[in-house]
Amino acid sequence: MIRMIVRLLQILIVVLLLSVIGSTFVVAQDQDQPTSLSNVHLWIYPEYDDPRLLVMLEGRIEDIEVPATIRFLVPSGAEMYSAGSMDDLGNYSGGPPKREPSTLSGWDEISYQLTTDTFRVEYYDPIILGSPDKTISYEFRWLYPISSLHVIVQEPKQSNNFEIIPQGILYTDIHGFTGHRYEYFDLDDEQSIVFGISYTKSNTLPSLYIEDDKSDNTILIITTVVGICLVLVVGLFWVIKTKPRNRAGRRRTVLSKANQRYILGERPTRKFCAQCGQSMEKSSRFCQYCGFKLS
Repeated sequence: MIRMIVRLLQILIVVLLLSVIGSTFVVAQDQDQPTSLSNVHLWIYPEYDDPRLLVMLEGRIEDIEVPATIRFLVPSGAEMYSAGSMDDLGNYSGGPPKREPSTLSGWDEISYQLTTDTFRVEYYDPIILGSPDKTISYEFRWLYPISSLHVIVQEPKQSNNFEIIPQGILYTDIHGFTGHRYEYFDLDDEQSIVFGISYTKSNTLPSLYIEDDKSDNTILIITTVVGICLVLVVGLFWVIKTKPRNRAGRRRTVLSKANQRYILGERPTRKFCAQCGQSMEKSSRFCQYCGFKLS
């Protein structure tokens, strides 16, 4: 009986020690990770430099010193582009993250060591469906509470009928891209945000490889040049058409012909106006063309 009691006490002590060790390990593991994120920026760019959806995530960790482990959820079909740390000068450092399936269907979990308090994650998600009418259903999930989240959804170049749910604040950036801006605050670690996007785009090139449409400027320049040339031609024609005739020269020609007749012994049957050179009846006292009084 005494042996049984001692044995039970030994088992109880082992269980208590294992519980303490396990709790210590969990606490140490949790302390290695941030408790929350702040100033998080999420950029959602359809067909930006790739036919797929580009997603970029950046922000700061809170309540922990670096180096620290950080984790994110990414779609299972996404291709990781980068995952690392950024310093105050914007210099990026990092390597391929550890990636494994998560407990949530359709999602993987990535993790890596942060060397600064600012993280940066980028990946491409092949979820753009249809052509030329395209649809996107993008869901953003997180693993830590977020105090502030800023979201930008960018419209692709040469896209039409762009619609997004929920609606954001429409704006145009310095590069001429149209975007939709969103602000979220005090997000816990059990939420998600879904964006429903649709648009029409016939050009299969990503936005960065589509040159700005300069056809309107070209047409304007050509139209201007043609208009100037037409004005010059019409003006020149008008000048030539309305140029005053050399009446004095014409009068000298007519009078010289009359003098030739006198020289040849021909008696003129008509006389000529000394002002305009027109011929008329010999009995006329005034020129019927210019009104000049004839001698």
